[in-house]
Amino acid sequence: MKKILVAMAVAGTMGWMPATAEEGAGHGEARRAQRAETREHIQQQREENQEFRQSLKGMSAEERKAAILQQRATQYAENTAFTQQQHEENAAYLQERLAKNTRLTDAQKTELTTFFEQQYQENVSFRAAQYQENVAYFETIAGDSSLTMEQKKAALKAYFDAQKAETKAHRAGQRAERKAMRDAIRSGTGTNASTTGTTP
Repeated sequence: MKKILVAMAVAGTMGWMPATAEEGAGHGEARRAQRAETREHIQQQREENQEFRQSLKGMSAEERKAAILQQRATQYAENTAFTQQQHEENAAYLQERLAKNTRLTDAQKTELTTFFEQQYQENVSFRAAQYQENVAYFETIAGDSSLTMEQKKAALKAYFDAQKAETKAHRAGQRAERKAMRDAIRSGTGTNASTTGTTP
């Protein structure tokens, strides 16, 4: 799940087409570097999770629940800081590219930066809502003494599988918005896509 959230953040912030082949080369390098950072971040959290699962052995049910909630909160904070840092890098890169772009009007450049920021904020809100839902669901399942451990694991798996579909739909909606924005900018008409988002 963390992989989906981090990948969604990167995909949502890097969806702009370069204006020249030279810019395209720099854009590709920047994307590759961020993807490598993201893979490293995800791998580090996987390793932390494996160590964390080992540390849960021998704890009471309440101790385990508290430890899991604390670990999830820590990783959520790490992921939030990580995506914020990548967003800031992407925003600076976008500003740099737009400053060099002579084909777009100032209004189109403003529209792009506003749209870029809006999509990022939608992602932040989406991830925050999912995190809150995850915590609430986990507490419900963990506190249900009528379920066996296997039933709890199955319920959590089903919950996260459904959430993957929700995340996929969110990402598809943002991709469609970015495509509409690119098409409108290319046609020279501009768009109000930045004020008519389709976030689920």
